[in-house]
Amino acid sequence: MKIKLFATDLDGTLLTNDDNISEGNIKAIKDAVDAGVMVTFATGRMYSSAVKYAAQAGLDVPLITYNGALIKSTAGKIYFESCIEPAVVSAFVRYCAQKHWYVQVNSDDKLYFPEYLQRSISYEKSVGIEGKTIGWEALERKNRNVTKLLFVLENFANPDAPEKAINEDEIISEMMEKFAEKVTLVKSKKGLIEVINPGVSKASALDVLAKQMGITIDEVMAIGDADNDLPMLRAAGKSVAMGNAARHIQDVCDYVVNDNENDGVAEAIYRYVLKKSIYS
Repeated sequence: MKIKLFATDLDGTLLTNDDNISEGNIKAIKDAVDAGVMVTFATGRMYSSAVKYAAQAGLDVPLITYNGALIKSTAGKIYFESCIEPAVVSAFVRYCAQKHWYVQVNSDDKLYFPEYLQRSISYEKSVGIEGKTIGWEALERKNRNVTKLLFVLENFANPDAPEKAINEDEIISEMMEKFAEKVTLVKSKKGLIEVINPGVSKASALDVLAKQMGITIDEVMAIGDADNDLPMLRAAGKSVAMGNAARHIQDVCDYVVNDNENDGVAEAIYRYVLKKSIYS
């Protein structure tokens, strides 16, 4: 079946390791659009970060952002939005403060920090967005229109056993038990855990967008590299894993292409969407 919608993750997929879109990937996207294919992003990033890359790639489409919590066009039209309940946001931030675990809040498409640390600086640089440091008490009150919370990890200390670092899986398990049915936690790239509403995912957003565009899921191809891409890779009619993706991600996909440093997205577009032999 002909692919009518191509959804690409950003980090580790469309973007190189220095957070740029290569000329080869830009050309492939433009060739796909010229051929009548809708190309969009499906990313955990903020809308304000993703829309900059859409401009760079020449896209004027709805973008799936915040890991599926917000679908918004480059022109500003909202197609779907799912915000975490204010009371849940406050409780989550308060719990993190008690545990001395660092968390960020995205409210009204803005970025807020409890403290301005090296991890804050690194995150600002990676997404190209300047955050605001407001302290833990103010962060707890920044609970309206929150599409996502984000753990930024760097081997949190365990207060009960300082010699033992708490790993990502342990934190996810603890928080999923503490906030069962109130939020969902998913890994994006290393050191980042995204906190969103239950039922929200790139897969659910992809389904919403496809239906609104009059496209069946069989006519959708998705490409990604990380755990938070797995739902959409399983849901899409055709799925592509990046060469830099872990084995368990590659194993669930129909195809595997080159890595994000070597135009893997372009390879997927030319080889499996446009059916051209440029990469054969």
